[in-house]
Amino acid sequence: MKNPIVKAWIITLICFIFIWPIGLIAACVSLYITIKELPARRSSEEAEELARQRETERREVEMVRKSNEILLHLIQDEHREEER
Repeated sequence: MKNPIVKAWIITLICFIFIWPIGLIAACVSLYITIKELPARRSSEEAEELARQRETERREVEMVRKSNEILLHLIQDEHREEER
């Protein structure tokens, strides 16, 4: 398991089942780890969302640029045909 919060709570549960006084200590440690990790996780999720939004905006700008190029070429072709 990659998630330290899940590991801590599983260990806490196991300790509560077999040795409950150690389970109380493990619960305190697990709670501390959970409280410590949540803000970091939120900020990383916000950073990922911001990166996705930037990528989407970049793609939209690229699509508009390409469509403008296509329109420009079509207009130029039309003017060339009119000149002939």
